[in-house]
Amino acid sequence: MRVKTFEAASMQDALETIKREMGEEAFILSTKTRKNASGASLIEVTAAVDEAQAPVAPEPAMAVGGTYGLRPPLAGRAQRPVPTDPPMALRSEGAPVIAAPAPAAPSRAPLPPPPPPPVDLQPLRRELLEIKGAVEALKDQESKNASILRELDQLKAMLSRIQKQGMPQAQLHLPPSLLELYGDLVGNDVDSLIALRLCEYTQRSLLEQCGDETVDPEKARLFMRRVIANFIPVAAPIQLDPGKMRVAALVGPTGVGKTTTIAKLAAYAKLELKQKVALLTLDTFRLAAVDQLQQYAQILQVPIHVALTVEDLRSALRFYQDRALVLIDTPGHNPKDTETLGQLRRFLDELPEVETHLVLSATTKPKDLADLAQRFEPLKPGRIIFTKLDETSTFGPILSTLVRVKRPLSYLGTGQEVPQDLEMATSRRVADLILPAPQVNL
Repeated sequence: MRVKTFEAASMQDALETIKREMGEEAFILSTKTRKNASGASLIEVTAAVDEAQAPVAPEPAMAVGGTYGLRPPLAGRAQRPVPTDPPMALRSEGAPVIAAPAPAAPSRAPLPPPPPPPVDLQPLRRELLEIKGAVEALKDQESKNASILRELDQLKAMLSRIQKQGMPQAQLHLPPSLLELYGDLVGNDVDSLIALRLCEYTQRSLLEQCGDETVDPEKARLFMRRVIANFIPVAAPIQLDPGKMRVAALVGPTGVGKTTTIAKLAAYAKLELKQKVALLTLDTFRLAAVDQLQQYAQILQVPIHVALTVEDLRSALRFYQDRALVLIDTPGHNPKDTETLGQLRRFLDELPEVETHLVLSATTKPKDLADLAQRFEPLKPGRIIFTKLDETSTFGPILSTLVRVKRPLSYLGTGQEVPQDLEMATSRRVADLILPAPQVNL
């Protein structure tokens, strides 16, 4: 048996070469694909042929009119000549002449019908060889094809999700790993343009540090988390200096949790930092808010003062000069009420060194957050506090608002418990909210 391996660009070319060199009796042992030095795909086919098997000689054609007997004629066998003339009479002296009887006519049996013409099996054999080679090649590609199909299914699902959420035209050039991260950001309610900018910065970072942007998704996610952390401006917590009074005011719309946040800040300064604290409220429009703050003041054993006028505010600040921290609660009016905002601004103008925090709820719609930040701009807030993180499942609006307003984040409110449900903001904490770290399976 002779075995030989052939290489060709396609299965059809390989089969033609095998037939030409080894004949129609060759059969395929194995097939596989590989890549050459230039990266092109080649098919490698191993075939064999049994050289000891002699080809079968074709049967000789029979003469027209011959008998289709089962026994071939005996070669070299002497045959009696057939007389052509009638036999002569046998004579003897004195005997009558007796003529030899005429031979009886032989009986003729009917000839059997001719067999059908032989069927040419070569085309069928050739087709079977091609099918066999194609099946063997598919077997070698089975695992690779399964992997490709899984990736296609994932990409299809990801593109379907992004299509529903909307995709900027410029985003289409991103590699698959960043395309998936873009979908995660938009799914977390990050503004689509900000999500695109984060992907572009991550792509640039990958090129600079790794020399390649087509990295695995987990590594791309880690790089993007660093980019998000660099995007988020974070302010230090309220600084308390010995012998100096620090004044901090919380402003914002109704229902965002300003009074509860005031209580948390006061409890932390009094119980954890062991500092003297005083509470001041300008919210005389809601008696419930004043009552709530008074209850917190009684629990913490800190003084509280209600300022009705600017002169009341000045007097209270002079009285609390010995306090390390004075926290001011403000009324939560409709930000469209420009008259009330103007009155609040006059109060805050009396405090040149006041540290103003704009309090916003993480449950507010992204568009409304941007509108609120713009309407409270006349109060000149220097920091932002986000509350009610426990009441939402998407945190992208926090990032979108910080990027648009360009104010640092100071605190995060994560619940109603005083004082433990208040966190000092860090860029890593916000990155965890926007894009959670990949899960590690132990």
